[in-house]
Formats: sequence, C-alpha cells, structure tokens
Amino acid sequence: MTYPAASDSAALSHAGRSPVRLHDLVDVPLLADVLSARDPVAAWSWLRQQWGAVAPVGLGTGTRAWLVTSYPAIAALARDSSMVTTETTAWNRTPDGLPVYLRAAFQAGQWQRVETSTGAQHARLRAPLDDVLAVIDAAEIGRVVRAVCEETVSRLVDLSRSDPGREVDLMREYVEPVARLGFGALLGMDPVTGGQLFELAGDPATSQDRARLDDAVLDDTGLGELSFLIAGQAMRDASDRMTPAGLLAGHPGHSGIREAVLGTLSLVSGASAGLQAWLGQALLRALTDQAFARRLAGGRLGTDDALEAVLWDASPVSVLAPRFALQEGHLLGEATWIERGDAFLLAVGAAACDPHVRGTSTWDGLGNRAHLAWGAGSHRCPAPGQARLIVRTAVETLLRHVKPALTVHVNQITWALDLKFRRPATLPVALGITAGP
Repeated sequence: MTYPAASDSAALSHAGRSPVRLHDLVDVPLLADVLSARDPVAAWSWLRQQWGAVAPVGLGTGTRAWLVTSYPAIAALARDSSMVTTETTAWNRTPDGLPVYLRAAFQAGQWQRVETSTGAQHARLRAPLDDVLAVIDAAEIGRVVRAVCEETVSRLVDLSRSDPGREVDLMREYVEPVARLGFGALLGMDPVTGGQLFELAGDPATSQDRARLDDAVLDDTGLGELSFLIAGQAMRDASDRMTPAGLLAGHPGHSGIREAVLGTLSLVSGASAGLQAWLGQALLRALTDQAFARRLAGGRLGTDDALEAVLWDASPVSVLAPRFALQEGHLLGEATWIERGDAFLLAVGAAACDPHVRGTSTWDGLGNRAHLAWGAGSHRCPAPGQARLIVRTAVETLLRHVKPALTVHVNQITWALDLKFRRPATLPVALGITAGP
C-alpha cells in the first residue's frame, strides 16, 4: 500500500471548512489495501494523519464506510448503542456487489444473530455462550488443547525426520488444525465431528464462501446436517455426560434449533478465525524477532506477557463487526458529516498504535488492556481467557519441540484478506527438531 497525499477536497474537509460526507467525490483509500498492508502501523498512522479520527474507505463497487482509527472514538462507538447499531437492516446501502470477504458482515439475515442483534435480543442470544464457556474448566482446556498440539507437532516431526528438506506451512499444518480441533475438543467434539462442523460452517478463516451456511441461506438440508452434529453426535461424551456443545444446543435461551445452530456457528467460526490470527501473528513474530523469541523462551517476559505484546504490536484483530449510524450530524467531530445508516468499521488494529493510549516505550502495553483486541461493550469477545490458554499452549508446545525458521524473507509474507482478523496467509518454514514429542 502506498500513502499518497490527501486530495485538495479532503484537505479542505479535514481543515473543517467543508465537512466530508461519506460519498463525496473525493479519492478515498480502498479497505482491501488497508487490511492487506505489509506495515499496518504505517497504514493506520497515515489514515489518522490525513483524515483524523475517521476516514472514508471504499468497500468496492462504489460502496463506502467510515473507518474509525482513533481509540477514544472506537471505544465510544463500541460502548454507546444510542449512536450506532450492529443491526445490518439499518444500513443505507445493500451488500449487492460487495466482495465476498465483506458480504456476510453486511448482509441482513432472516434470523437474529448474536453478532448483529442489540438490546434485550442480544442479551438473550449472548447468555448461552457465556453460560457454556463459564463451565469449561481451565485445567481441562490446558489438557485438551495440549493433547491436540502434541499430536499435531508429533506428526510434523515425523514428516520432517522422513524428509529433512521438507517445507512446512505452519498456518495450514499447525495453526489451522490446532485452532479448529482444539476448540472443537473444548466443546466436547471428537476430531471427526469437529472437522465436519467447521467444514459445514464454512470457517471464515479458511473458506472464501463466507455466507454458505449463514442464516440467510440456511436451508432445511443445512440445518438438518448441523443439528445432527451439534444436537446429536456432539451432545454427549463417551461417559454419557452432556458436552459443552450439547449444553449450548439445548440452552433454554435459544428459541428453537435454528437459533442453537446459528449460535454455535457464530462461536466456532469466530473462535477459529481469532485463534488462527493471534497464534499466526505470535509465531511470525517469534520467527522474525529474536528478542521476542527469547522472551518466549524464558527471558524478561513470560509467555502471557509476550502474547499481550502481540495484541499491542501486531494486533490479530483488524476491525470489529460493522456498526450503522442511528442519527445524522457531526457525530465524530466537525470534519465529517454522518448520514443516518452510514456504516462504521471500528479499526481495533489502529487503536493499539494510537498515541492517545500508546507511548514510545516497548513496555507501555504491559498490564494495559486498552488495545481493544477483545472489543468493548455488550459485543465484547465472550472467551478471552479461553483464547489465551489455547494460544499459550499452542505456542509453548510447538517451540518446545521444534525450532522453525522462515524459508522466505519476511517481506514476502502475504496477508489473508479478512475484514475482522489479520493473519499471515502462509508461514513457510523449515523445522529444526530440538526434542522428541
């Protein structure tokens, strides 16, 4: 991504003499270029310098959104439901013509989803997720995920021993299976059932067909397949005890099996994508930053602190779910005029490098959770503790048994085109075996 000077119109608007409207005839950056930028900090800083707290960006085919890059503005919009809503029906445009990676986030469904609902409806749909995640013991998380990680690493070690020159894509061969199988096992699913669920769900981290089984197109066949997996095969474990997946499927907060299926899809797809992004970013940094790698190996920072540094310095979260304006006016300052129904994208990735909350010291982020990686307000991530345990276990297990080394220059790493999460598309490495699993 290049960073040209702002157009005359944009400069005048930024000076406050002509407030920018979202669809004014001025050149605007493309969201896809921002999300796939090699240096995201430079991209966020440029947007903040040229446009202030909020920048108009192109989504595709003439459609635009406000990209909010200021920490105070992001926090305010995430927490204040009087100014914006997550309900996609409030948008003053349609998803027709949007690129595939954006369509599901802007598409109004026939059924309420926890991501896009508000108020009492959101509280009702969120309760099953919170209740089920709360009963999963931390020790069980560590045991289950460690077993998945050990088995995956063992397979990679065996392959490397049989073919020492073999190149391994850590994203495809470690990060993805650990995130999917680990979280599936956490919900009480065996590997086969968990794999089937993620395939049917069209995992956002691996599938280009984002809305394949979204609520707008969840036909009777798809509903039957998913309900069979969630409320059938995954309902009870080998000891005939109710699994977390079974508790979620049968939660009284759901109004029927369709809501239970959609709630489960929201949880597993969002968790998988987020885990892959955080784990992928952590491993990339360990591969390219010797000081960071030493911290993971027992230096000044423990693993948790090192992973917290990733949330600050290489945010795995780019943008929260879209919000839509409920009123018009100068909602974010005099430089912009917001129209009712305008779309907002809250750039959490930009919040972590905002001078409002981040100084110049490498220690500024320690103990400070203002990076907003978990979101804020009622739509905050339901499982930050579980995510941390999974990523910590995955990082420690891999680096205890192998010493990966990138086989390409770091500048050749490309980034998956994804609205919400920033993750390497591939991590090609050669594995040095340090110990037997």
